[in-house]
Amino acid sequence: MKLYKLDLLTLLVSLFILSGCQNQDGVGLEVDPANAINGYTFNNTNIKSQTVPEGVVNTLYLQKHPLGDLTDDIFGKTNASLAVSLKLPSDTLKFGTEPELDSAVLILGYAKEFTGDSTTTFKFDVHQLNEKLTTSSDFSNTTTHAFNPLVIGTKTGRVNFRDSVKVTSIVTGGPDVTTALAPHLRIPISGSFIKENFLNGNPDNFKNNYLFSNFIKGLQISMTKVEADKVGGITLLDFTATSISRLELYYKSKNDTKIDTIVTSFTIQNLNATPIAATIIHTFDGTDIKTQLDNPQPESDITYVQSLAGVRTKLNITNLQELKDLGNIIINKAELVIPVPDGTYNKVAPATRIYLYTTDIAGQRAILPDNAPFSGTEVRGLSDLEYGGYYDATTKNYKFIITSYLQDIIRNKIIPYDLYLSAADPSATGPNAFNPYYTSTGRTVLGSGKSTSTFKIKLNVMYTKVN
Repeated sequence: MKLYKLDLLTLLVSLFILSGCQNQDGVGLEVDPANAINGYTFNNTNIKSQTVPEGVVNTLYLQKHPLGDLTDDIFGKTNASLAVSLKLPSDTLKFGTEPELDSAVLILGYAKEFTGDSTTTFKFDVHQLNEKLTTSSDFSNTTTHAFNPLVIGTKTGRVNFRDSVKVTSIVTGGPDVTTALAPHLRIPISGSFIKENFLNGNPDNFKNNYLFSNFIKGLQISMTKVEADKVGGITLLDFTATSISRLELYYKSKNDTKIDTIVTSFTIQNLNATPIAATIIHTFDGTDIKTQLDNPQPESDITYVQSLAGVRTKLNITNLQELKDLGNIIINKAELVIPVPDGTYNKVAPATRIYLYTTDIAGQRAILPDNAPFSGTEVRGLSDLEYGGYYDATTKNYKFIITSYLQDIIRNKIIPYDLYLSAADPSATGPNAFNPYYTSTGRTVLGSGKSTSTFKIKLNVMYTKVN
């Protein structure tokens, strides 16, 4: 029965085609010019652009945490440090009889992103916090957290999240085993600090995590470049539930007449009971960014985006009324092209990805319909790759498709508030890239909308006019 219906449909279509082609000389002559559909391009867009600050952000519950020391002549100096809490492995923790420390190490898992010079040598220092972190603490990125000046852990080396780390694992009742673990940072911790505060500490401090955190407070971690002539870098650390980040103690303890080798781990996870704070300080002194921020009115030839609560670029398309005045049009494609000026990526590569978003009537960030998640009311959202924002090293620019956004404007479905460009997390998807200013290390120099700029931001619109 299905084959019969298909054959009948094929026959009817064939008869229709044949009857329509009996007079081939007349094909196309019946088209009414009044109903013709023509394609046009609109390149006469006027875009105002301006570098503006991101503003202070709350660093509580970040998925990735910045650490580093980065300096260059374009963006100035950025320093990021961390204050972390430690989690007791279990209530009423005991270290056994006459515990004898072998070693202690602070293990920090990488989030696999780095901006800067990978050949830079850094000094990683660990201190004890003076006050423990609670969810009521100040977690703004500009807040510094007091710590004891005594260094309790230090290491000198490079950031390397590509090569595995060989570690000797202790096996109870058997020989030690050397294993290769995922790339991570290991900072040796002072034996005297561990003996005094852990192995030989008051047992009451280890009854539960509340008492433990009141006693140990937490750790402050910093990263400083050793070579003054290098730009340094910023990396991201992972303190999620799947991370390997922890303070690990290796010690021996008596068990009757037997000596056992024990490993005890104090995890570092960003939870209510064990929050983590990031301090991120940008210094723009002596840079063009400082000049633009101090004099926001004049339009410059270049603009900037910088992650970690740095700066972003504000865009405003000032002549959208000209598109509306074209009448009944359908926008086939609207492409925003943002060039990266030559000579601005010699020391630090451009951000892998930037993100374009708008604001609502209250000034809150709002996603464009072109990158909106699929729903029953919005089916036009593009994939992240289609929407754009990824740096093209060949053309040296970023591109965004904003077809639906412009179509909604000319049909008066939305009000065109300001657009913004920010550095984005290259691994984020859809709305997860919506707040990209503190989950990435990227930064880049961009062209501007200034008409005389050599690297002008352009909006290319292809549309069809329906008469």
